[in-house]
Amino acid sequence: MRKTTRAFAVGMLFATTILAIVHYTNDKQYTIISEQQYEQIVAERNELAEKLEKQKKEIEKTTPSQKEKVYIYTLTIAKGEASRDVANRLEQAHIIDDAQSFLTYLDTHQLTRALRPGTYVVTSDMSYEQITKKITK
Repeated sequence: MRKTTRAFAVGMLFATTILAIVHYTNDKQYTIISEQQYEQIVAERNELAEKLEKQKKEIEKTTPSQKEKVYIYTLTIAKGEASRDVANRLEQAHIIDDAQSFLTYLDTHQLTRALRPGTYVVTSDMSYEQITKKITK
C-alpha cells in the first residue's frame, strides 16, 4: 500500500511540474497598441460604417420600390381532396411560394387531414397560419 501511495504522489508531482513548465514558458502573444493607434482604428471603423450606410441608402434610392402584388384567390376545396392538391393550387395561384413548405407546415401542426370542404378567399399576403385557420374551420 505504501508503494502505491508513493507512486501516485510521484506521478502527481511529475504532472504538476510538467504543467507548470508549460504554463510559465508559454509565450502569450498580446499586441499592445497606443491610445492614438486605438483611436485611429475606431475612426476607420466608424468611417467604414458610414460609407456602408450611404451605399445602402443609394441602393434603396436607385432601385425603385416595387410594391409587391397581392394576389387574391378563391379556393374551393372538395370533399376528400388531398392537402397536396390544395397546396399545389395555392402555389400556382401565387398565394404561397412553395407547396412543399406549406405541406410541411400542415404536417408539423397536424392539420393535413383537417382541411374542410368549402369555398374560401385567400390572399398572397396571408401567412401559413392565417390560411390554415381559414381552411380548417
